[in-house]
Amino acid sequence: MYIKSLFITGTDTDAGKTTAAALLIAFLTKRGTQVAAYKPVQSGAEIINGKLSAPDVEFYKLANPELTASYTYLFKKPCSPHLAAREEGKEIDVNKIIEHYEQLSEDNDFVLMEGAGGVIVPLRDDGYNMLNLMKDLDVPVVIVARTGVGTINHTTLTAERLIQEGVDVKGIIMNQMSIGDTKIEQDNIQMIELMTKLPVIGMIPHLENPSSAVGDSEFLENIFSKLGNIMEEDRNE
Repeated sequence: MYIKSLFITGTDTDAGKTTAAALLIAFLTKRGTQVAAYKPVQSGAEIINGKLSAPDVEFYKLANPELTASYTYLFKKPCSPHLAAREEGKEIDVNKIIEHYEQLSEDNDFVLMEGAGGVIVPLRDDGYNMLNLMKDLDVPVVIVARTGVGTINHTTLTAERLIQEGVDVKGIIMNQMSIGDTKIEQDNIQMIELMTKLPVIGMIPHLENPSSAVGDSEFLENIFSKLGNIMEEDRNE
């Protein structure tokens, strides 16, 4: 079955999901795919060009200024979505998110979605969380993880829970958030693949200015060619 969408999740907040998403959007766009980017829930809204905006959604547009990029819920408080919604007297309606995704999927070749934080981040006060949303959307997932110390534990636990819940995890993208010990990072990658039984399908090097990388086709191919191959294999099945 051809992959028409991917859900980008992370081992936790600030694992580099948004950077990975923007680079992946650029990669797919350069391959001729009409991509829509979707952040179902964004907390921590910012004033951009004089209006309240979703910073992650605005960042996606660095990959393609003509990109269809959207969100369903935008909250001001930079915290877990359930609390941000409560602070504004609102409640997240999952059906609205599903309907929004289905419309984007109908209108575009591909929909790239990004979650908020890690897999168990709550969206509602009843405990409904990002993992529940992934299962309700029923789309393949890619995990974004740091390369440095501590990542084996976070990444393995994240992968194990997703697999345990029957989520289709296509692989892991490692993100070098800061320059570290190469020997440690390489060993982390090897152990993660061994322990999760999932492939590391991309390695984003440390980028001082991620926006400068979106126009470099060779750079993008080096990072995402494995994921591109997986998508093509599924297309041909």
